[in-house]
Amino acid sequence: MPEGKTYNILSVAATPFFVDRGGHVHIYEQARALQKLGNRLTMVTYHLGRDMPDIDIRRIVNIPWYRKTDAGPSYQKIYLAKLLFFKSLRIAREIKPDVVHAHGWDSAWVAWWLWKFLGIPYIFDMQGSFSGEIVEHGYCVKGSLYYKFLRGIEGLTLNRSPVVVTSSTEICEQSRERFNLSPEHAWPILDGVDTDEFSPDVFQPDPALRAELGIPPGKQIIVYMGLLKTYQGIDDMIEAARVLVYERGYHNAHFLVLGFPDEERYAARAAERGLRNHMTFTGKIPYHETGRYMALADLAIAPKISMTEGDAKIYFYMAMGLPVVAYERPASLEILGDLGLYARFNDPNDLARAIHDALLQPESLRARGAANRQKAVRDYSWTAVARRIMDAYAIAQSRMMNRRRVQDSVRSPLKA
Repeated sequence: MPEGKTYNILSVAATPFFVDRGGHVHIYEQARALQKLGNRLTMVTYHLGRDMPDIDIRRIVNIPWYRKTDAGPSYQKIYLAKLLFFKSLRIAREIKPDVVHAHGWDSAWVAWWLWKFLGIPYIFDMQGSFSGEIVEHGYCVKGSLYYKFLRGIEGLTLNRSPVVVTSSTEICEQSRERFNLSPEHAWPILDGVDTDEFSPDVFQPDPALRAELGIPPGKQIIVYMGLLKTYQGIDDMIEAARVLVYERGYHNAHFLVLGFPDEERYAARAAERGLRNHMTFTGKIPYHETGRYMALADLAIAPKISMTEGDAKIYFYMAMGLPVVAYERPASLEILGDLGLYARFNDPNDLARAIHDALLQPESLRARGAANRQKAVRDYSWTAVARRIMDAYAIAQSRMMNRRRVQDSVRSPLKA
């Protein structure tokens, strides 16, 4: 990126922004960091969601029957993508952006059409596999004709995008291998966390909050923050809690579960397994308040079982100075390195073992949490991520302008 260069950015987010969940935090903190570096940013998104005071948000027309705010696919997103395109087209003509930043697959298709209509370069910020996500949410079966069709769309989208950035090296490498992408075409920028806002110095354990939540004194608290979905490993976490309490006989732990949707359903499932007094489900917590709750914890858990996504919650755990138990999956290993406490992938019994071993060593836990905090401050600042994104903008501009010149040179002899 040329020294001192800044951009007028059109951010396209095909999602009900802002909702208090990981993918939206990723978009929000990127936008804030880009603006702090002198860039101008305008976001186009769905009609749903909460406005954020420090971002210029433009929304599509209200669709009263579409109220889905959790993650995952929906057939209704087909017409929402069209509405998003027409809104983006109008805003692009108004603000004349230098670059489009496309968050997610629907946004990448909108960005491609903006390139075709207006010639605006774009980057594709990919958070997971398109076909993989459809399979994980139960919309199709891997290996079916429908799956092959979706995978074809996925490959076409990636190959047509001038630059693809990801929040995980594993996601990036999988896409390179599956769709023959070069390292210059797709690369990881990783994720980040605001270590000034999310800090054990800012948020300290609050006895009043603990009492309000009904967590008995003296219990060691294990915190989970994120969506309550099967692919996030919630079922595994509940089973691990059952094993910890009833098979390992450890009664000094309490699970504090921050997230949505279906928190009542999961709380009922936990109660059925005898965990009513061992797990608290808070439901949705506003993003800027999550630090208050995480500050109560002795240990954090990241049981995600999706292999097609990163895991942004781990950055927040680390920023708050928490030790982390996680499954051995590439994204978790990449973020935590040798500071993580690992269990065999998708194995609730071993997850219970890892939690148990950790809780029996409180001094070691505190030291590991402090090391996580240091690593977050050193390696995972949003400013560093934003600079890598700006490098991607510069490359996208260069590549797409070169592409345009080649196309024009081909057309000129034909016209002559």
